[in-house]
Amino acid sequence: MKIMILIPPSKVTKNVVRDLIYGCWCKGKRIAGIQFPPVSQLPVAMVIKEKGHDVVLHDAAIMGQTIENIKDEVARGYDVVITLTSTMTINEDSEIFKELKKVNNNLKVVVYGAHPTFMPLQTLSRESIDIAVQREPELVIRDIIEAFGRGGESWKKVKGIAYCENGQVKINEPYPFIENLDILPVSDRAMLPQNVHYFNPIVKRMPFTTMFTSRGCPGRCVYCSSPPFYGRVFRFQSAQRVVKEMEDIQRLGYREIFFRDEIFTASKQRVVEICRKILEKKLDLTWICSARVGTVDLETMQLMKKAGCHMIRFGVESGAQEILNNIKKDITPEQVRQTFQWIHKVGLDTHAHLMIGTPGETKDTIRRTLQFVKEISPTIITFGICTPYPGTELFQGVVKKHPEIGDGSECDLKRLHTNSFYNELFTELTNEELSRSIRALYKSFYLRPSYIFNWLKSIKSFGELKRVILAGTQVFDFIARGD
Repeated sequence: MKIMILIPPSKVTKNVVRDLIYGCWCKGKRIAGIQFPPVSQLPVAMVIKEKGHDVVLHDAAIMGQTIENIKDEVARGYDVVITLTSTMTINEDSEIFKELKKVNNNLKVVVYGAHPTFMPLQTLSRESIDIAVQREPELVIRDIIEAFGRGGESWKKVKGIAYCENGQVKINEPYPFIENLDILPVSDRAMLPQNVHYFNPIVKRMPFTTMFTSRGCPGRCVYCSSPPFYGRVFRFQSAQRVVKEMEDIQRLGYREIFFRDEIFTASKQRVVEICRKILEKKLDLTWICSARVGTVDLETMQLMKKAGCHMIRFGVESGAQEILNNIKKDITPEQVRQTFQWIHKVGLDTHAHLMIGTPGETKDTIRRTLQFVKEISPTIITFGICTPYPGTELFQGVVKKHPEIGDGSECDLKRLHTNSFYNELFTELTNEELSRSIRALYKSFYLRPSYIFNWLKSIKSFGELKRVILAGTQVFDFIARGD
């Protein structure tokens, strides 16, 4: 069979961070125009390819293609289009699928991701979608494609899918989670678009790629869809498997890795083992990862730096303890202070992610959060307006009072993270106040002369300078005009 893994373009923005399977994607100038290669989608392609099928990964977004370009490609005889979709893109994506079926009547459309998982009925209400895959996609999609190849309707028996039959949505029993992530094939990065530059200003050495080495999150945050998506099960690739892929990446000519795990540091023992293996093998790779406050200490960060880490990203969310309690973050401002003191001592860069418009938010808690983030002094920050996503405790609370929220897809890329979406139900702030606050927070943090001077002083190469200027232009434009 001929199969396309499609990364669709958006009419709203040039950059959509569409690599996280469970959703919560970001976009636009607010995140400095950052782009990520769709490495998370390569395992889906690989398990199909291993069965002898003709598979192409088509990143129409990075290539700047229009729907007409994609239609021309699909008209060349593709049997199946597979797309990672989510709440904020499902409407745009389904319109693209509708157009693709106009040029290929027999085309099957298979989608996976957060929205198909948590909202299968609403996903399949878009008539252009044939199958909604729930939870982890690789083995489910492999079984679907194999069943398609056999012909008939045996695909309807595949676990982990939802589909329509005679106007009724059928939801099959779940597919078991993959217990041993080491069984997934090493991603063939040659399938990515060649000679294409994915822009990322916080990367120190180009070219860069991404890696995923674990799944799940032990947190219970009310706003996050990752724990429910992965069944609140946390799994790791072994340190040996991680370092083997890093060796392959170095042989391909990459110089930096951006680990996209929710919490790369969830197992201290594994992190230490990975770092020691990197040092033993003398890998010449720098890297970035995400950590949760409370999962990494001074000693571990010192080892991580020796092994090539130059930045750690943290979900700080708020500087007000009552807000952290309301969202069940299970951290304290004092723990955050201690972590950032350690990381400054070690000499690593930091990215603090923060939200406003969370349950209980007031003008005062926003003011205290700004004061706090200046105090802990991260290298970069991103602020976003908290959005109730399907699958989360926050979303369920909104549905009980306002069922008209539907499947949440009204909060599309036009308004995501920069406009209120039912936030007035759980905050004391209006949409106008929240939207103004986002830009004001960026302005207050980024437009400090001391901050700009320290950034310029830290730049080590002309390429890095170019990326910082481009990113700064995006952020300053967001401050001036919005997203």
